[in-house]
Amino acid sequence: MILVLAYLLIPALIVYACQKFTLLDKAGVVVLSFGLGIAIAAGLDLSLFFQTETITAVQKDVSEISIAIALPLLLFSINVKSALNMAGDTLKGMGLALLSVMVISIIGAIIFNDQVADVWQVAGMSVGAYTGGGPNMAAIKSAIDGKESIFITMVTYDILFSAMYLIFVMAFGQKVFGLFLNKYQAKNTKETEIDYAGMEHMADETAHGYKKLLNIKLAPQTFGSILASGAVVGLALFIASLVPESYKSTTTIVGITSLGLAASFIPQVRNLANSFQLGMYLILVFCFTMGTMTDTSIFTDIDLGLASYISFILIGSLIMQALLCKLFKIDTDTFLITSSAAIMSVPFIPVIAGALKNREILLPGFAAAIIGYAVGNYLGIIVANVAQFLTA
Repeated sequence: MILVLAYLLIPALIVYACQKFTLLDKAGVVVLSFGLGIAIAAGLDLSLFFQTETITAVQKDVSEISIAIALPLLLFSINVKSALNMAGDTLKGMGLALLSVMVISIIGAIIFNDQVADVWQVAGMSVGAYTGGGPNMAAIKSAIDGKESIFITMVTYDILFSAMYLIFVMAFGQKVFGLFLNKYQAKNTKETEIDYAGMEHMADETAHGYKKLLNIKLAPQTFGSILASGAVVGLALFIASLVPESYKSTTTIVGITSLGLAASFIPQVRNLANSFQLGMYLILVFCFTMGTMTDTSIFTDIDLGLASYISFILIGSLIMQALLCKLFKIDTDTFLITSSAAIMSVPFIPVIAGALKNREILLPGFAAAIIGYAVGNYLGIIVANVAQFLTA
């Protein structure tokens, strides 16, 4: 019980510290949660206090339950109809981004088949990460019964390479790709305040966004969101119990995703306060727990094959999407915001839009990233199965 409480509450201390210290907040609560978990794995032998079997069982249960409950909570607050309506021309760019990630992941799986163990698992989880986000990657890992060791190593490399991608896009992306892609044509010359169209909860990547979870007045709605998420997970598990054993994991994740999206069309569910923030907190619990499961030898004994494959996906998908955008006459800013929506997900859209000095692409960027969240699990599972067939 003590161990379970530690995994559930330590991320809250990280959030509190980030609220107090701006420098920590800039590093990001997700990165710090995962980082502290790794630090504990490297410097603290938990087996001195608990039995090894107990530690392993708790880690497994906390990680699997937290991601299962978090996924519907994140999906509940998505207004799919509004996202599609706002996307406009950006929808085409996002489609090319998703296609590029899928194609390059499959090609990479064939190329790196002899260098990366269970490469089909890496392909599927990578597509989840680079079309939706970290929650999608974790969900796909559960859906395909992916190995914990592969997932943890992927998360570590993903944080590093995604940071490098973000720096490149912000510092050089507009100049480099502007050399051969069309320039963005402004639709509104008036300077207006940023309108998040009700998606402020997704745009706030700081630790301060979690303060709403402590609002007593919102407690009934927060509790309601937990019940709704539990109902989705329970129904998905029931549906999965009706299929053969080999399909249960995939059916569970597809069921949770589909039912969560379906519930988002119900206004009473979509408008539940704190569902997104609570979902993100459970993601922090998941990241911290997975961090404590890290085999720290991955830092001293780098898996060059896996690192190369992830780099190949990021660089290859960026180049392929750029070429497709040239073919379909999509401008530089739309290309960069949709690429970032796929690779980096929702919270980074304001950062990218600010770096590009283009406020008009903010809402379309949100819409594109939300679409990525919604379809990431499906695409990742498809690619995992295709890659498994091609590399068998």
